[in-house]
Amino acid sequence: MLSNYLNFQFDVQGKPVKGFCMQIQDDFHETYAVILDGYHSFCVWLDSSSTWRFSRHTSVEPGILEQIISKLSTTKEN
Repeated sequence: MLSNYLNFQFDVQGKPVKGFCMQIQDDFHETYAVILDGYHSFCVWLDSSSTWRFSRHTSVEPGILEQIISKLSTTKEN
């Protein structure tokens, strides 16, 4: 299970991405604040149907979002 904090660093299409996720209090979903260098912060959460969702105004490339969700999913399984 993920602790309350996850650092990550990876490349997407040759672009380095560095940041972290932090679990935040949410009475309805498993929710994480995502903070990336050079981007506005946003939230991702696991809804009641076990589908990852993200903030409406998330403005990151789809590959970055996929990597973050993949890291959260992998860490959550362990």
